[in-house]
Formats: sequence, structure tokens, C-alpha cells
Amino acid sequence: MKLAINHATLLKTPIEPFIKAIAKAGFKGVELRRDETFLYLKDHTVEDLNLLLRKNNLECITFNAIELFSLCPESEFQRIVDYTERLMNIGNQIGCETIIAVPSFINDTSLDNSKIISYTVDRLKILAKLAENYDFKLGFEPLGFPNCSVRKIDLALKIIEHEDLPEMGLIIDTFHFFLGGHSIEDLDLINLKNLWLIHMNDSIKKPIEQLQDSDRVLPLEGFFELDAFVKKLKIIGYNKWISIELFNEEMWKQDPEIVAQKTMISLKKLI
Repeated sequence: MKLAINHATLLKTPIEPFIKAIAKAGFKGVELRRDETFLYLKDHTVEDLNLLLRKNNLECITFNAIELFSLCPESEFQRIVDYTERLMNIGNQIGCETIIAVPSFINDTSLDNSKIISYTVDRLKILAKLAENYDFKLGFEPLGFPNCSVRKIDLALKIIEHEDLPEMGLIIDTFHFFLGGHSIEDLDLINLKNLWLIHMNDSIKKPIEQLQDSDRVLPLEGFFELDAFVKKLKIIGYNKWISIELFNEEMWKQDPEIVAQKTMISLKKLI
């Protein structure tokens, strides 16, 4: 498995020192986040970004993310389409070809799974046409929070395998996997070709229903069954990217080189 890191893990570190820190720690892949990329490009060119990645021997494996696209108002969806096209254009110039789409939270309790599938597929069809124009791939990441419209693997598979959509893949985040009440055996539901990326993280111990993104910690520092999770990945033959994604605000305050090094050590110990 190849090791990457999501910019969320060092979110308060600007892109240039972030890239240098993770390269020094030995990472080969990076997931860039939308807002931080746009902020960098206020004072730099896309070519600057490309050179920064190349000089540090890093591959941008995804952009994060097309956020909460599936049930939002049409005006908000148009804004999403606009920034998605901008990211795809940037991606063409820096060698990134995948963007992650995250489903909406749900306020209307009358929506059943059939309607959620229908609405989500309709929006993904629009995004897929855009992706085709830029030779991009769409990854889909279910969220385990109780009010997310798609929190389970089986429902996510019904969406990405829909006959009206081109090939899509799942991004499985261990935080959302366990928050969503999955068992390790649920990974067997996924055809290996449809499992594109693993977001790896652990969590401080508290009741599952109380967990928030900020509770994420380094692998093997929390209570998730990550050893069993990785063992299952190896059994099913997964050999793609493992990307650590934390939203731990205390880590954002620390020296980025130290955090990047600690992160690499924790991943190597787990993998």
C-alpha cells in the first residue's frame, strides 16, 4: 500500500511548508483541499503548484472535495459545479485526476433510500459529464454521521453502481466506517476495483454517537479496530493509497515537520 496524507491533517499550515514537511517525512502522495488550494493560487500560479509538487516528489492523488452536493438547493449546486470545474482544470495541469464527492446531510425525514439514490444519481450524472470533459474520475465518500443521507456502504454501492453512471469508486474513511456502525466484514461487500482510496484515522474513546471530526487521532492511538481493518484490506488484496486524514485542532498548532514525521511513523507501524 502507498502512503499519502490529506491537508486536513495540517490544515493551518500553508501549502508550501505543508508540502515540504510531508515530503521530508517520506510521503509520496498528497490530497489537496479545495479552499486551501484556491488560497495558495491567489498569490501563485498553477505552474508554481505543479513545480512545488514535482520538486518534492509528490503526487496529488485527489482534490477534496465536492461537498454536500446531493440534496442542496439548485443555486448552491451551481456554485459547486463552478468550483468543481475550476479544480478539474487545475488538476489537468498538476497531474491530479480524481476528486471526491461527499453527500448532503438530510433534514427531510420523509426521504427514503429510493429518493436519496435518485437525487444523488441525478446530481452525479451532471458532475460525471463535467468530469468527462476534463478526463477526471469521481470518487464517492459516505459519511457516518447519523444525519448524513448516505452513511452505509451498501447504499453507497447502489449509487455508484447505478446503470446511468460511469465507473466510480468508493473512498472509505475509517472514522466514518466505524461511526456508521459497520463491521470489518462489510468490506467484503465492495468489489476491489471499486475501492479507490482509504482515509485512515483513529479516534479518542467516547460514545460513537458523540464523535466529531476533531476527535480524530493518529492510528493506534484510539479505540478503532484498525489492525483488523488493515488485515482485511490485505486479505481482499487492496494495494492502493492509504491517506491519513485528521481534523485534530491540537495537531494543527504543532510543528508541521514533527506532525508529519509522527504521522508517517504511526502509518508504518499500522501497515
